[in-house]
Amino acid sequence: MSFPTVYLSRPGVVLPADRLDNAEVIRQVKAGYGGDPHMWPMVEAAVGAVFEKCNSRYRHIETDPTVDPGEYAARAARACLEASSVEPEELDLLIYSGIARVYFEPATAMEVAARLGVEEIHAFDVTSACVGQLEAIGVASAYLHMYPHYRTALVASGELTRSFLGYDIQSLQDLETKAAGLTIGNAGSAWLLRREPFEGGCVRLVAMDNHSLPQHWELCQAPIDGTFTSRSRELFALNVHVPPTISRVLRSVGWSPSEVEHFVFHQPSEHMVKKVLEGLGVEPSRALLTHSLYGNTSSTTVALTMARLLETGRLETGDKLCMASAAAGFSMVTALGEWLG
Repeated sequence: MSFPTVYLSRPGVVLPADRLDNAEVIRQVKAGYGGDPHMWPMVEAAVGAVFEKCNSRYRHIETDPTVDPGEYAARAARACLEASSVEPEELDLLIYSGIARVYFEPATAMEVAARLGVEEIHAFDVTSACVGQLEAIGVASAYLHMYPHYRTALVASGELTRSFLGYDIQSLQDLETKAAGLTIGNAGSAWLLRREPFEGGCVRLVAMDNHSLPQHWELCQAPIDGTFTSRSRELFALNVHVPPTISRVLRSVGWSPSEVEHFVFHQPSEHMVKKVLEGLGVEPSRALLTHSLYGNTSSTTVALTMARLLETGRLETGDKLCMASAAAGFSMVTALGEWLG
């Protein structure tokens, strides 16, 4: 069955004004360190080694406690609407796709819609760790195909870590589950979808795929009323499944990896992105690396990377794109498309 005709707009993205570098993160870890003073140099060196391997340099963190994820998603949504000359009242469907939320009900999508001034709409949440936004794009595509009277959909995420992100590291053993959290940043992002092209350029989607290995569900968690933990060594080992999955999706539309001009990937670390490219047999220049600029911004990372790619002016009409993310679960979502300038 062929993929329905769906176009994906330019993304709208927002970042907090406050930007932390590695030195500031280490300073905060040290300020909360209460372990053996003689062990601190080894803890500090281990944190530095994590940053070096990931090429972590900066991450934006929202320090205003009055701002919530729904507001951040709405800010990104406004930027996205403006970039594509779409009014909020034109929206038929709104999906919130972020990990971050401050309540179980109602759906955070309701808050986003209300902040945009939308009076009536189909709105709900999709949550799937860092692949949430790409997954929501697939869900929105299905709804547009299923309901002909739906013309415009919006997918938005607001990733604010708040209390879920902790720099409480008291030993080298703590780093086994908390090191990944030191690379996380905050951001908001949004995309529009329609069955007709958008002004100012858009992606014509040609395929989407979800491949999940749920037996690994315990490796990475952000528990209710708890802090984020990740057994990064074991989770990153699952990266071996990503190149074969992407290759399979590419074959489904008759593409080879060498034909794809731009790989727009989730960025848990630059090392992992490069390993995926190596597994696909393509040169590193085919993927823009943004982890050093923003860290891992969860479900918003692909949008941030796409926005950065657009800023470079490298996209040309007809360019093939592969947008992909892997996340806790363990899940992989891949979206293929062609750029229309």
